[in-house]
Amino acid sequence: MADAAAVLGPLLAREQRRVVALLARQLGLAELALAEDAVQTAALRALERWPRDGTPERPAAWLYQVARHWALDQLRTAGRHVSLPDDDAGLLPPLPPPTGRFAGELDDDELALLFAACHPALPPATQVLLALRSGAGLTLAQLAPLLFTHEAALAQRLARARRRLAGEAVALPAGAELAPRREAVLTALALAFHQGQLAAGRAGAPASPDAAPAHEACWEAIRLARALAAHPAVAAPEADALAALLLLHGARLSGRIDDHGDPIPLAGQPRERWDAGMIRLGLAHLQASQRGAALSRWHLQAGIAAEHAMAPRPEATRWPVIVRYYEMLLALDPSDAPRLGHAIALAEAGQPGPARERLLALLPTLPAALRAHGLAALSRAAEHEGALADASTWLAQAVAHAPDAAQARVLQARLQRLQAHGPGLRAVGPAAAPGRG
Repeated sequence: MADAAAVLGPLLAREQRRVVALLARQLGLAELALAEDAVQTAALRALERWPRDGTPERPAAWLYQVARHWALDQLRTAGRHVSLPDDDAGLLPPLPPPTGRFAGELDDDELALLFAACHPALPPATQVLLALRSGAGLTLAQLAPLLFTHEAALAQRLARARRRLAGEAVALPAGAELAPRREAVLTALALAFHQGQLAAGRAGAPASPDAAPAHEACWEAIRLARALAAHPAVAAPEADALAALLLLHGARLSGRIDDHGDPIPLAGQPRERWDAGMIRLGLAHLQASQRGAALSRWHLQAGIAAEHAMAPRPEATRWPVIVRYYEMLLALDPSDAPRLGHAIALAEAGQPGPARERLLALLPTLPAALRAHGLAALSRAAEHEGALADASTWLAQAVAHAPDAAQARVLQARLQRLQAHGPGLRAVGPAAAPGRG
């Protein structure tokens, strides 16, 4: 069983979406849930049979065939018949052996599934949800905190989306059909990467990303983004900009988690651990993204990430440049996260007063998942003003609002360092945060 699990785990991480995409193309989008269940059933059967019968020569093709047969059995039991190609042995050619972190080309079925999920008949938020669930393979438990909602609500939205798309073919749209779907696909990949970051921080992953299974979602999002940027049917400057953004953030993953599994704030990360090769690759994608005339939010976010990646030391970061990027970004996306980032950049760029005003206005509307970040940013702004008493008060409240134990430990350690400055702290005004949300 242990040997079978050791083979099956990496196999599923590498090929599960590919098998689901192939089945979905054959069965139709209305049967997407059936395709997902079929692959899970095939994986369970592999754990039962491979220890006894040996690992098959082509394990991915074995999974596909078992999943296909199980799905057909379910349809026949329900009184429905679907005619699939007979030559299933040739439908899933083996991928070349992995040779690096982003090895493997994007299969057209994977690409088709991502774009099919982002059908314009669905609301944009539902397009992203379906792409994350089906194209990126995230579970409802992973999606709920990422999308600030509950699993039951997501399940209902997915069911409605699948009913709405019943009868739609899983096919790569062409021409004028591509642009309306591309933004949702890019958003889904960015969120999938973010979920991988969050999971690594909560799971206590080791410092090296090569040994961190929790980072697999990040590497997969990068692989998909790069393949998207390279595919002749869907390549666009925005896709290169997203690839740049994810690569530049991915380069920092190796310094983002300490040996105890707790996240390290950006300023304290050991920059010698950052992946220089990934930074170069990210900057190359950023340069390629400049071939277009339009400036997207992905360009601006990648520009911010590049400023951090290129700074040799935290104090060398060009914060005024980052402030300008955020100002342009807010014109395109005035949501909570960019507003929070803008305020943080203002404080670091020597404008803690305006930063504090913006943060105080923003805090009451921040979702619970961002509340601790907002309070910590307010503490930092007060610290820049020399108001260490206020900074301590805000930081204590940030600890109370931390979304998980790892974040709470990091904030508590920062609070202890701040309080170690001793007496003589001064305040600039009342430091009473809004109630917990």
